[in-house]
This record gives sequence, C-alpha cells and structure tokens, in this order.
Amino acid sequence: MVKKIPSARQRTRAQTAAFLLGARPDLPNVEANEITRMRAVQHFYERMIEQPESLEELTAQQPCQAQPDKIEFRVPLHTLDRDQSTTYVNRSHSELDCRMDILDSIMATMDVPKTYQHLGWRLSTARRLDPPHRLLTSQDINSAFKAVRVEQGSSRKTRQIFIEILNTARKEKQTQRQGGTSSAGEYIKELEIVTGKLCCFDHRLGEDIFCWVDATHPDTPHYLLCTRDLQEWAKYLYETGNSDFVTLPRTPHFDEVRKTRKERTALLLQRVPTKIISPVIHNHIHLSPTTKDMISDPGTLAREQEGHTAPQPLKRTFALYIDSDEDSDDEPPQHIEDVLRTIHSHYPAINFPQYHKKLKDHGIFYLPTAAHFTARFYKEKVGVSEGSAYTFQSCVSKSHMKAGLAKERRKAKGKKKARVHDGEEDEENVTPTSSSHGSHHSSF
Repeated sequence: MVKKIPSARQRTRAQTAAFLLGARPDLPNVEANEITRMRAVQHFYERMIEQPESLEELTAQQPCQAQPDKIEFRVPLHTLDRDQSTTYVNRSHSELDCRMDILDSIMATMDVPKTYQHLGWRLSTARRLDPPHRLLTSQDINSAFKAVRVEQGSSRKTRQIFIEILNTARKEKQTQRQGGTSSAGEYIKELEIVTGKLCCFDHRLGEDIFCWVDATHPDTPHYLLCTRDLQEWAKYLYETGNSDFVTLPRTPHFDEVRKTRKERTALLLQRVPTKIISPVIHNHIHLSPTTKDMISDPGTLAREQEGHTAPQPLKRTFALYIDSDEDSDDEPPQHIEDVLRTIHSHYPAINFPQYHKKLKDHGIFYLPTAAHFTARFYKEKVGVSEGSAYTFQSCVSKSHMKAGLAKERRKAKGKKKARVHDGEEDEENVTPTSSSHGSHHSSF
C-alpha cells in the first residue's frame, strides 16, 4: 500500500512511520541528512515515553490564550412569506469563526439564497429609525464585530449587546398597503361587483344611489355609501375574497361607518319636481312732478314762446321687462366626451372614458341621447358591467334632468330691464291725470 503513494517524500515518511511503529524492519533508503533527522525525531519520542513529566512541564510553560466571548446574532425567520409573521432565533458566533461561515449560517437560517443582496445589520443599542448597515461580504461581518467592541468599550456598565439581522426587502403584503396604497386599478373587477350588489333600487334618483341594507334589523334600514366606501369594500373583497354583502366588512374604515353613519329616510331622498311659476310682469311709468305740471298747465307753452326760460324737466323712465334674446334652446347640448369626463371625476376607478368609442359606434354623441337609453342597453350593447351601467345611466339621467331645469329657469328669469329715453317718448301717447302725483302702473 505504501508503494502506491505517488509522492516520494510522502512515501518515505510513511515508511519511516511504519519503522518507528515496528511495522517495518528497516528504514527506507534515504540520504544521510534525512536519516539524521529521523533519528532525532525517534530519540525525542523515546525520551517523552521515558520521562512523561517533561511533556507536562513544556505544556505548563506556554501561556493559555483567552478565548474571545461569543456575540449573539438575532436572525429573523419568515421574512419572505407574506402569510406568516416574522419570528427570531439567536445564533452565537466568535470573532475567531470564519466570516463566510457566519454569513452562510445566517442565510441558511433565514432560508434565503446565497446570492441574496437585501440583508443588513444594526446593533441592539441603535434607534429603530436608524438605517441598517449592509451585510453582503466578510468585511461587513468584521464591521459588525468592531462596532460591538466599540459599543462595549464606551459603556461603563457591562451590558449584553447583540447584532440584529434585517431583511431590507419588504414583504409583498406590506408593499401593497403603502400609499396607497393599493391602487384602485388592481381591484376594478371587485369594484364592479360591489357597485352592482349595493346599487339601491329605492334610492335611484340623484347621485346617492348606493346603500347598505341592514337585513338583521326588522325595519331593514338603509345606510348611504359614498365612493370611498365602495372602494374600501372592493379592496376588502380583493384581499379576502369574502363576498358577503349582508354585513359590513370588519375593517377600521367600516367600524367608523357603523359609529357615525345615520339611517337614510325616504323623505330626504324623494325628489319631487317643483313647478315653476312665471312672475307677473308690470310696466312701471315714473313721472316727475315738474313734467306733470308742464303738461297740465296750458300757460306753460305760451311762456316758452314769449322767450321766458323754463326749468328743464327730468327724463321720464319706463322700466320694462321684456323677453331675453338669449333663448336656452340655442345652447348646444353637452357632448358625450364631456359627460364621460365629468362622471370619471366622481368614479375614477370605473374608468368610464374607455367606453367613448363604443358609445359613438351606437350613435350616442350627446347627453340627451345617452339619457334616453336604459342601464340594460349599456350592459348588453355597449359592454358595460352591470354595476357600472347603473352608475352611468343614473348620472346621465340626473345631468339631463338638471339641464332641463336650468332651461326652465333661464326662461323664467330671462327677462331683462330696458330703459327707454325721451327720444322714444314722443312716439307714445301718454295721458296723465293732473291730480296724480305718484306712480302709474299698467299691466301688459
């Protein structure tokens, strides 16, 4: 077996060891220097066997080196699993340990690949708001040990300081909850389901058409839901998959709704159209006393012909209410693009402008045309979802109703004052009474 060793030097050493152990009768063929060295080694071991106390003295003469204290590493678990909470385990390492072994042990405990680049560390004495240090290389481990030594040396009291390992990459669930947060575009489908389920058929006039009906109460009261409520409900449905619309979701937002929202009443929501009564139009003719005296006194004209100067009368003012030239029929109807833009500003999550081309394909270019069709038409022909179709039809109906009421108001209030001066007075025959010193009223 010794002959199979490829290295001559190793083979010689093996043969020498066999000779010393008595397994070989003679020494291998070596040079004189090598023989002298082997004999010296043999003599040393024979002396150790004969005088074992000398080995103890030699060992006692060497000073014992103090082993450095181990430092505790606090390693988190389940940092990448959104369905589990983060827990921690403690691992103790010494400065004499291999740095790469420490790093591999941390990554194995956290169940992350060796190429993971989102690890950091900070001392237990650091503030929670302080940013963590990078943990990628063996030099980063050295920096951590050095920071522990500095912290221990700066304190008079001996206290335990550990190194906390951090995963600087956030969980997927935490990332979705930031700023917004979640974007409403992520749960458009859920929002359409919510708007379809919560559209109230008892309160379909106006904007407030969404209600939550408390079926657990004998009177089944209705509670108003705003756009924010619908988005929060859709978000809850997106995250939990709970499609129960009988009870309010158990979230902080709806807990506040339960406390502050009041029951809706039918009297507050029934809108009865008001009959517009046209005002009575009068013509007020205001005559000044001087003018009336001039007309009633026949001697006034004679005095003017004789050259006497007479005081100039005040101008008579006719306050007339006449029809306005601005007829509401001349005002163009609202374009469908403006209608979609207005509704989108109130319900941005539904994205109504996406149906602009489909509406035009069906010949719907203006508001009056859009108000003519029902929600069923928009659902089956245009392709709008059920909830969005009810929302759109309600908004266009309300806008069309507002436009009609505004037209009637403009007709009623479209009378403006006009003042007629003395140049137009000569064309009219006005017969004032000499005994009247007030205002004359004539009705047209």
